[in-house]
Amino acid sequence: MSHLSARREGCRDGLSIVIGYIPFALALGAALGSAGVDPWIAWLSSPVVIAGAAQLVTVEMLGAGASAVLALTTALVVNARHLLYSATLATLVGHWRRRDRWVAAYLLADPMFALAAARLHAGDPPSAQAAHRAYFFAASWTCWAGWLALTGAGVLIGDLLPTSLPMDVAAPLTFLLLVLPTVTSPPTRTAASVGGLVAVLASGLPLGLGLLAGVAAGVAAGAATPAGGGARNSSAAPPTVTDLGTGEPGEPGTSAPGGERTHG
Repeated sequence: MSHLSARREGCRDGLSIVIGYIPFALALGAALGSAGVDPWIAWLSSPVVIAGAAQLVTVEMLGAGASAVLALTTALVVNARHLLYSATLATLVGHWRRRDRWVAAYLLADPMFALAAARLHAGDPPSAQAAHRAYFFAASWTCWAGWLALTGAGVLIGDLLPTSLPMDVAAPLTFLLLVLPTVTSPPTRTAASVGGLVAVLASGLPLGLGLLAGVAAGVAAGAATPAGGGARNSSAAPPTVTDLGTGEPGEPGTSAPGGERTHG
């Protein structure tokens, strides 16, 4: 496949992801715009973080008066799965130029991990690897531009909505939209249940600490839960990173074909 064809395919696949972003990104933008932080400062979390759940957590905590250190720590906990993504992709993109690897790390989001895990293979010839790189960046930049545009539109829509609307429920509803598509396995069900329960019980803590406690409890509970039911023998393939689900808007966990742990 030529570089031009790969870029066209990447843009096409990226656009399909952007279309799936629409309801989630608009809801997130509206929540960001009503989070108690200057709307445009809140929107700047899109190009900085590029991760819906982490963006919303950070802006909500800052709006509630939490310190920047605490908000950043919470965002890092929410995005901890990206460490697993990067570790999986490292063997597949190790031959890329250092600059390309840094840019890819910045652009790496849940849907891009799913696309890369299904497409990149260590044994591909150099020509195919170059086409895959062109595809990855075309899809990634398309998703990046779409995410920024949609969350920005959500901020504007939030400003235009009547003040009588209960915008204070936008954040919880957005979290619900983010979580529901990913609750598809025992670990994600356990993480969602435990995390939600702890967050509710600890909701009275100051500076958003209840949310941080819920995130930590959910991650720990999900990590301790077996991925499949019943006994598993030692030769069974391990669960893929994406079986654990994601926190991005409109991005359900996706396993690579054949259940192989290929990724990023």
